[in-house]
Amino acid sequence: MELKKEYEKIKEKYNLPSYDEINNEFEISAIDIEKVNSLTRAVLRVICNRMGIYLNYIEPVISPNPQGLHAFVEVENTTNDEKKDLFTFYKVLSHRYHKAYSLELVENEETIAKEIKEILKDWSKIKSEFKKLSSIITKSWERERQKEKVDTIG
Repeated sequence: MELKKEYEKIKEKYNLPSYDEINNEFEISAIDIEKVNSLTRAVLRVICNRMGIYLNYIEPVISPNPQGLHAFVEVENTTNDEKKDLFTFYKVLSHRYHKAYSLELVENEETIAKEIKEILKDWSKIKSEFKKLSSIITKSWERERQKEKVDTIG
C-alpha cells in the first residue's frame, strides 16, 4: 500500500499513468519501496527489465551461439524476411533500452519521468510487435516438428 501512495505522488507530479495501469503492464508492485532511493528510477528499471526480456528472447535468432542447439533450430526454421523483421525490432528496442538505462545515472526525477512517459506512449505498439515476432519464433519450432514428422515417415 505504501508503494501505491508513493507512486500516486509521482503520478500527480509528472502526469504518469495510473498505478493500476502501469502495474498491470510491468508489475511494479514488486518494488520494495524501503529499498529504493528513487521510485521513478525503480519504475524505469522495472520497465527496462521487461525490455531486456524481450531482447533476450529475440537475440538468439539474430545472433545465434554456434554451440547452441536451441538457437540453431530457431535460425534454421526462420525465413530471411522474418529475421529482418526480428532484427529491425531488436535495433529499435535496443536503442530504447540503452537510452532508458543510461538514465540510471541521472539524478533528475523529471527527466526520468519523461522517459517513462515516452516509453509508455509507444508500449502498446512495442508489445504488439513483440507478440507478432514471438509467434515467428514459436512457428520455427512448429516447422522443426513438421520436419521430424517428414523424416520419420520418409
